[in-house]
Amino acid sequence: MGIGKLAPMVQGRQILWYLLRLSVPEALGKLVSYFSPGQTAVTKEDAYYYAATVIILNLVNFIYTQNYLIALTEFGIRIRTAICSFIYRKALKMTEKSLTDISMGKIVTLITKDIFAIEMIILFGNDIWIGLIQTALICYLIYGKIGVAAFAGVGFFLIILPLQIVIGRMSTLFRLKTSKQTDERIQLTQEILSTIKTIKMYAWENFFCDRISQSRKKEVNSIFKLFLLKIIIIVIGGLSAKIAFYLLIMTHVWMGNYITAEVVYFIKSCFHKLRHLLSIMLPLGITFGAEFSATSIRMKSILNAEEAPTSRSPIEISTKDPAIIFNKVSVTTRGVDIIKETTMELKKGLNIVVGHVGSGKSTFLKTILEDHKFDGNLTIYGTLSYASQEPWLFPSTIKQNILFGEKMNHERYRKVLEICALNQDLKGFSDCDDSLVGDNGVNLSKGQQARVNLARAVYKEADIYLLDDCLAALDGHVSDYIFKECILDFLKGKMCVFVSNSDDYVPSSDWIININDGSIKLNENTKKVAFELVNNKELALTKCNDEIVEKIEKESEAKPIYKEDKKKGKVDIATYRKYISFGGGYFLFGFIMVMFVVVQSIVSYSDKLVSNWVTLEQNLSNFQMMNMTNTSIFIETESQRTSILNLYTIIIVSSTALSLMKSLTFFSFNRKASINLHKVMIQKIINAKMTFFDSHFIGNVLNRFSKDLCTIDEHLPFVMNECFELLFIMFGIIFLVATVNAIFLIPASIFFVIAYLARFVYLRTGRSLQRLEASTRSPLIGHLNASLEGLTTIRAFKAQQIIKDEFDRHQDLYTSVNYTLHNSMRALAFVLDMMCSLFIIIVILRFLIFEDDTTVGNVGLAITQAFHLTGLLQYGIRRWADFENQMTSVERVLQYTEVEQEKQDGKTVKDWPHDGNITYDKVALKYNDRKVLNDITFTIKPQQKIGVVGRTGAGKSSIISTLFRLYDIEGNVTIDGVDTQDLALHFLRSNIAIIPQDPVLISGTIRDNIDPLNQHKDDDIWKIIKIVKLEDVVTNLSDKIDVNATFSAGQKQLICLGRAIIRRNKIVVLDEATANLDNETDSLIRNVIDENFALCTVITIAHRLASVLASDVVMVVDDGRIVEQDEPKKLLENKNSLFFEMIKQT
Repeated sequence: MGIGKLAPMVQGRQILWYLLRLSVPEALGKLVSYFSPGQTAVTKEDAYYYAATVIILNLVNFIYTQNYLIALTEFGIRIRTAICSFIYRKALKMTEKSLTDISMGKIVTLITKDIFAIEMIILFGNDIWIGLIQTALICYLIYGKIGVAAFAGVGFFLIILPLQIVIGRMSTLFRLKTSKQTDERIQLTQEILSTIKTIKMYAWENFFCDRISQSRKKEVNSIFKLFLLKIIIIVIGGLSAKIAFYLLIMTHVWMGNYITAEVVYFIKSCFHKLRHLLSIMLPLGITFGAEFSATSIRMKSILNAEEAPTSRSPIEISTKDPAIIFNKVSVTTRGVDIIKETTMELKKGLNIVVGHVGSGKSTFLKTILEDHKFDGNLTIYGTLSYASQEPWLFPSTIKQNILFGEKMNHERYRKVLEICALNQDLKGFSDCDDSLVGDNGVNLSKGQQARVNLARAVYKEADIYLLDDCLAALDGHVSDYIFKECILDFLKGKMCVFVSNSDDYVPSSDWIININDGSIKLNENTKKVAFELVNNKELALTKCNDEIVEKIEKESEAKPIYKEDKKKGKVDIATYRKYISFGGGYFLFGFIMVMFVVVQSIVSYSDKLVSNWVTLEQNLSNFQMMNMTNTSIFIETESQRTSILNLYTIIIVSSTALSLMKSLTFFSFNRKASINLHKVMIQKIINAKMTFFDSHFIGNVLNRFSKDLCTIDEHLPFVMNECFELLFIMFGIIFLVATVNAIFLIPASIFFVIAYLARFVYLRTGRSLQRLEASTRSPLIGHLNASLEGLTTIRAFKAQQIIKDEFDRHQDLYTSVNYTLHNSMRALAFVLDMMCSLFIIIVILRFLIFEDDTTVGNVGLAITQAFHLTGLLQYGIRRWADFENQMTSVERVLQYTEVEQEKQDGKTVKDWPHDGNITYDKVALKYNDRKVLNDITFTIKPQQKIGVVGRTGAGKSSIISTLFRLYDIEGNVTIDGVDTQDLALHFLRSNIAIIPQDPVLISGTIRDNIDPLNQHKDDDIWKIIKIVKLEDVVTNLSDKIDVNATFSAGQKQLICLGRAIIRRNKIVVLDEATANLDNETDSLIRNVIDENFALCTVITIAHRLASVLASDVVMVVDDGRIVEQDEPKKLLENKNSLFFEMIKQT
């Protein structure tokens, strides 16, 4: 059924449901009045008629309620799913700038958390307006019973309803503030998870822990303010019926009237329905209305975000060669002219784009892709394919990353693997090209990521190929091989626009595009020379053997990516114990339970007091009818009446105050538990071993910090509060009914046992569904995260539909589990409702069949309490089941508080390292039971400059990992005679500087990025900025930067260089630090390194072999072994050396 047809059906059911509920109080009042002594208005037959009416209406109400709620849930889920899909599709259209301004964290929060407010407002929102109508109708009915005294209770409702609405509006403001702070925390968490390796190598763990703790503190403070508003709504709503009843009855008595059983229990029945409305439904409606309003505002900011230009369909090529025609095209970003007005035509052949770092080369390609807004006209003849500068891989197999929705062409696929030098790598994977790729290709080397990224671009059959410096991360001989075999030969006859920071390939180009300060010059290369490879057939880049080729041909579905550790069975008792411990301990928890007992005891006593009051009023009425008002017994009874009125007043006041105090204490307890859980989890995650991040996807981890933590923050406290409230209320009801007649304990006990068994059966399903729901949410988050990071590539390949279909697949799977979970709850509710209806029948028939000396007050008390139990039992057990289900979020968070930690403790050594002597003794390292370093042994002398070379995946970066103790090793690494295993980890990493392979900037200012620990003065930082030649780019140290858009990849690398210089460490590691720099900047940086690190031990991991020729020693790594180690001059003199062969091929 479509949404359009479902909506009116649901609304009609809801109105009918409320009308049915209003029919019960009148029949109940008449039934109770039958038991009043001396009355003749209601006969025995009438009593049976009213009893049948009450029972039938009750049964019909229960049956209809569950059907209505199922329909309403389905309607809400459909709306929520549709909006999620719409937001995701909008995100795929957003510009890079608007995505940065809004932040990926906000989009993730909106889809994984805030969007549920829409589902909830559909479920509870109608209770606001229908509830107001119901309140008016109930007040009218009460007025018909007792006249103007009804306005005392009505007046109270007229006061609290606007108050709740005002509080709801205030909640909207707090919700907006809270959501913003949640976005910031999740964005920061995502940043930590994405750059965890760099954070560890820089020893920034404590810095980021403090930073996220500050963000978390602001978030939790806002949440608690929101809690305070909700507490006021809950307390007022919970006691509103009793307070209104008190005011109404007191007014009625003050006006000289006596109250009768019929009137009292008619009013109590009406007010019971108002209590359900005002304490549960209306507060939920207002709360979710406030959240919906805040979510709508946040959605509006996303839906109004700037969209990337709609990519026009390229002009089909018939006889014309592929071409790109610029006609007065200009690009301006943040007020800076990146491309000044340009008119030119790019033609078939190899077009190499050159220019200094930050000149706008990547922007040039994105303009062609129409991913940047531009002025002027751009005409493209032919289809496009694109390889980004930073490799973008999505969680799937290597094969799926290459095909990216294109049909399998076995011959082309095999050729692409060959020319992208991937065969040798695939041979090393147990599943060949069916091997899984993690978030951002975390389980592949940088070179492997780059080649898979390139393979995707060239596999696509296109006319124009845009390649953004895609060879920078590769070793010299590998990049030369790919340039020759792929770019020159395979793409021959196509147009290739190739950005390169290396001048080595320029002589082989057909056209040279020079970008300088926004000006673009296109020149034909009239001195083109052929690019030759020396002995390329002898390279270790051969085809895989027949077995591997055979395996490639087998098309298979991508394997499941997101696997979570899913526990089975009930939530362990240890989970509850730990939660109590995190909340403040058993003493505080016990004190809160005592408060629940005290408050409920007072409330239950008030109901018993009303029962006694009714009996007393009946006696006073009889005395007056018999003219016995001057007797001592009448005076004594009148005195008792006054005492009851005074006592009832005290009870109302004290219960209100204690309820407020109890709620504040309880929510403070939960607030502390939430704070401590997050604090421990983030500390454990940041200090976890790198093997944890190699085996866990960001989506899985982020799921804990978003949806699970949101559940603990905002939903679990209210569910827990309701559970304990309902538990003690039910105990109070059973106690009150038992005081009327202990025989009721027998059916009550039987029903409670049956209810417990039903709960047990449900929980076996509910827990599994809750865990399955959480595990199906992780792929949704991971896919969303991957999509937002690869928007340019997705749009370049026009793969939006593929990505949308994948998102819909993940969402459909999640929604199916979520819908099943909701329906299982409704099934449990139906069973419990039917059981409670049977209990009502037993209670009513007990009084009708066995009439004894039971007072009318006790009869009314027992029947009304039985009615209260009906709704409360099914709702209470359902909420208790929800509570245990939501405790799975605590369980999942606690799993991450127990992850294996890096060994932090150890000694510190004064003035260490003093020389920079490094010794490796039989060091071995394993990744996933595969040795990547094989018992390597070498020594680096103080102040030596060491160059480490080798093909991609040979183990160069693994050597660096062992130096920083990122992984557990066999053997020993000593620095200046101290075994690094004996040192405190933070101390070790703080004394080694690194310029990483991936230039990482953190959100914040320039100062934050160069000196995040705030250990240096501004003057020192300005000196560093001048040293790395960024003074023209940086104008203010305090300016907030956009880590994705403010700087080019090369400029980011320069900032990382400045970060290393200011640390003044004795040992410096350059992990392919100049891969993204043009030759001129590379030379400049080399001079800066020579000047600033002259007295340091420097280890350089290099692709550009020329950069290690000036080293004191070169180490050649192959297959995890040091195969050659000597001065570069001596290695070159040996014509049989591998280093000589590598140099020869460059």
